[in-house]
Amino acid sequence: MATVIDAHCHILPPSFAARHQELAARDATYAALFPRPGGRTSDAEALLRALDAAGVNSAIIMGFGWTDAQLAAEANDYLLDAAAAHPGRLTALASVNPAWNAAVSEAERCLRRGAAGIGELHADTQGFDLTDYDTMAPLMALLRAWRRPLVLHASEPVGHQYPGKGSATPERLLRFAANFPDNLIVLAHLGGGLPFYAAMPEVAAALANVYYDTAALPYLYRPPAVAAAALTAGPERIMFGSDYPLLSPKRVMAQIRSAELNADDAASVLGSNAASLLAMGTLPDYLQNGLDIVLIGLNPSAWSVRQGRYFANPRNRFWPALSASGIAGPLASHSGSDTGLHSDLGPQDDARLPAAGIGLTDVVKRATAQASGLTAADYRRDAPLLREKLLRHSPTIACFHGLTAYRAYLRYGENIPRPGALALGRQEHTIGRSRVFVLPNPSPANARYSTGDLAQWYRQLGEWRRELTP
Repeated sequence: MATVIDAHCHILPPSFAARHQELAARDATYAALFPRPGGRTSDAEALLRALDAAGVNSAIIMGFGWTDAQLAAEANDYLLDAAAAHPGRLTALASVNPAWNAAVSEAERCLRRGAAGIGELHADTQGFDLTDYDTMAPLMALLRAWRRPLVLHASEPVGHQYPGKGSATPERLLRFAANFPDNLIVLAHLGGGLPFYAAMPEVAAALANVYYDTAALPYLYRPPAVAAAALTAGPERIMFGSDYPLLSPKRVMAQIRSAELNADDAASVLGSNAASLLAMGTLPDYLQNGLDIVLIGLNPSAWSVRQGRYFANPRNRFWPALSASGIAGPLASHSGSDTGLHSDLGPQDDARLPAAGIGLTDVVKRATAQASGLTAADYRRDAPLLREKLLRHSPTIACFHGLTAYRAYLRYGENIPRPGALALGRQEHTIGRSRVFVLPNPSPANARYSTGDLAQWYRQLGEWRRELTP
């Protein structure tokens, strides 16, 4: 049986139901969507029962486009807690207002807590102009670095009115997508009809990274709309979403299944497209000019991406070995044991490493459970981009974690398929002005090296840094 994912479900903290008057006074979106007490809301447990009743494996949960920052943070925390309590069944998005000064910091906080993206945002009730590049750019840059999607409410330019319909119509959504062609974007409610315009070549080109969900589909379109959108935009761009609790997952699934889709396309729409989109998430690069060392892994682990931190697996020896080596300088502020090993550094410190002159990135940015999950296409796409990053930022030393990562870079980033015999340590090859060093891979799968062995290799790296940056 193919996996079914409901990509558009709303849940709220249970306490919201008893606080209607307060929340409606504080938040314009809440007031617009729930004009009267007793509106249709749900919590995590009720959603899980609805998923079970419909035969849905998992769901993407989200709040709404809040206007009150404290309310948003409260709802975001509830979503993230629900996802953490039900791993594999619930995946959370967080909500911010792009016009807030604190939008990026709240979004990053949630990404680091495991949010799979941001959404659903409502431009009208939140009062931002989605076509204004300067307003949207900081949030979109953050999401681009993490390779996470933004879910936007979309509105039809014609048809009946409904609470929260708004003016995010195809023309405005197209301008927004054109402003951010490298971002992953999900337009709710079949994008207000935008996918039907993808039959125009120039529109299709501008929408290369745009997806559409079927939230509230029976309220908006007859069943042929799904097949029509799949025909014009491509079946790989359409995702089943119910808009629960407004509609039950079972009802929207029934309408999708009644559309004229072949079995493969139906399976894509009902689950595999959402699964593929969620799998695109990664970790941001920590790169800037003037770094002494850039540490380069093969690719992020799926575990680390879920945690929002580099080397988050507690069995990975990276952080203990780095701490013990002392090369992170003032970030390693105290000794944690009678062996003298510095044990204070951990995944929570990844974004602080550039302050010690150390950056982080990968040969391939796509996350996998194991390195064997990478394909030649992954290397061909990302290794040349790594070379561009290293040439642009020109660190003193480009340091690869493992010979496998270094060989992959040479083959796909520099077209050197047979580099000859390679060994750990200092390399003769350079990348622009950057010297190259190769460390043992600190992965728990590399049992040949102890934490102490790895720490000694990091010390050798530190010694070379001192030689090159006297």
